[in-house]
Amino acid sequence: MILLLTLFIVIYLLIAFLSIYFYNTKLTDIARMIFGAALIVFAASMLIGHSGSLWVILLVAALVINIEITAFKFKISDLKALQILHIFTAMLAVMIIITSFML
Repeated sequence: MILLLTLFIVIYLLIAFLSIYFYNTKLTDIARMIFGAALIVFAASMLIGHSGSLWVILLVAALVINIEITAFKFKISDLKALQILHIFTAMLAVMIIITSFML
């Protein structure tokens, strides 16, 4: 379960990175949003029965929202905010994985 969630997060971050910085088209934006929604649904369905799973689901939702904010800040060229968002994204991914191990 934890390995699948970790793999899903890594794939989502890779898709988000590519869609924001290299292949900035409508199709990749839609794919990033669909994959983010799928990540939230996947985390919710995998962890729904465990105690403390609400925190992991909320962290996954925060990660998806953070990626969408990063896409917006890249479009308006706010470089200082992008640095902060990248650090926050990395910390959220680590927090999700660590919290999943604790379940």
